[in-house]
Amino acid sequence: MDHNEALRLHAVEKYALGELPPSLRDEFEQHFLECQECALDVNAAAEFVDNVRAVLRFAA
Repeated sequence: MDHNEALRLHAVEKYALGELPPSLRDEFEQHFLECQECALDVNAAAEFVDNVRAVLRFAA
C-alpha cells in the first residue's frame, strides 16, 4: 500500500476503529511502519479513540 492509497481508503480512520479487513490491515501496518505521516496519524487517532472512550465511561 502506498500513501495515496492509504488516504483514498481512509485507512487511518478505519484502522483506528478496527474496520479494515485483515488483508488491508496488514498492508496498512506495513505502510505506516515506513510512513511517518501515517504513523503520526495512527497515534493521534488511537489517542482520540482512547479519550472518547474515557469520556463516555465517565459520563455513564
